[in-house]
Order: sequence, then C-alpha cells, then structure tokens
Amino acid sequence: MRPKFIVYCLAAICLAFSWRGILLTENINNTLEENARQSEASIMEIGMCFDWYGVIIVDSVIKTSHGVISTNEMVDVLEEESKNKDEYLEGYKDSITEDETEYADFVFAQEEKISLYVDQLIKWANNNDIDKIKASIPLMYQMTDPTIDAINNIMDTKMYYNEKKSEELYGQISQYRDFMILAIVLSIVMSICTSHKTRCI
Repeated sequence: MRPKFIVYCLAAICLAFSWRGILLTENINNTLEENARQSEASIMEIGMCFDWYGVIIVDSVIKTSHGVISTNEMVDVLEEESKNKDEYLEGYKDSITEDETEYADFVFAQEEKISLYVDQLIKWANNNDIDKIKASIPLMYQMTDPTIDAINNIMDTKMYYNEKKSEELYGQISQYRDFMILAIVLSIVMSICTSHKTRCI
C-alpha cells in the first residue's frame, strides 16, 4: 500500500501546483486586461488633448481668418471644446508615469499659455476683430506645435510602457506554465518508477 500512497501524494501535489498555476495565470491575465484598459483610456484622454491643440484651435483660427466660419461660431467651438479639454487633461493626470513626466510637465506649462491665448481669441472674436485673430497665427503655431510634439512623445511612451509591462507579465505566465509542465512530468516519472518498483516487489 505504501507505493500507492506515494503515488496518491504525488498526484495531489501535482494537482495543487497545477491549480495554483491556473490561479496565478488567471490573475496575470486579469492584470493584463486592466493594464490594457487603463492604457487605452489614458491614451484616449491625451489623444483628445492632441485634437484640441493640433486641430480645434488651429482649425478655428484659420477658418475664422478666411471667413469660413463666423466669429460667433468660433467662440462657440472654443468655449465648448475647452471644457472637454479640461476634463481630459484632469483625467490624464492620474495616469502619468515617471518616463513621461518631463513631457507632461511641458504640456501643462504650455496649457497655461495656450489658455490665455484662447481667452484672448474669444475676446477678439466677440469684438469681431478678425485682423488681430489673423495676426496671431504665427504665435499660435509657436505654442501649439511643440505642445503637439510633446503629446506625441507621451503617447509613444505610454505605448512602449504598456508593451514592456505586457511582455513582463507574459514572461511570468510562461514561467508558471513551464513549472506546471515540469511538475506534471516529474510526477508521472515518479509514478511510473513507483509502479515498476511495486511490480518488482
């Protein structure tokens, strides 16, 4: 009976290791999904800020300068989209990683300057002063272009960080899988040896 008892013990140990491996793998998969969700959300938030600096402001100023849209329409767009931008920037603050701090600090510093510029644009628009709006175009690009570059760097950094983190977690899954396979193989080998010994006895 003793060899059979050993076999049962080995089977139980194998099952325990396998079950633990399954639980750990499931936890890692959940972590991967959560990381992907957070990364996607933060990239979307900073991406919406890219639209604000790189598209909405520039588009509004250029179109107003060329009479494509009225000054009233320009004011409506800037005031509405500015609120959305504030919401996205606030959400982005919670996802800043150490690797992107330099870029993030630059964006927030630029945001203060650009906000003042947008306030001035709205004042000119309310006064229907299209000449001043048009004259401010070079200044607009001086502020928005480097801000867009910094946002691009943030998005690249986030994607790289997420890929690196995913690779590390996938590496852990691979290690657990290899460990489970080894435990099963060893258990089978020992069971065979034990059974053979039993027959010999």
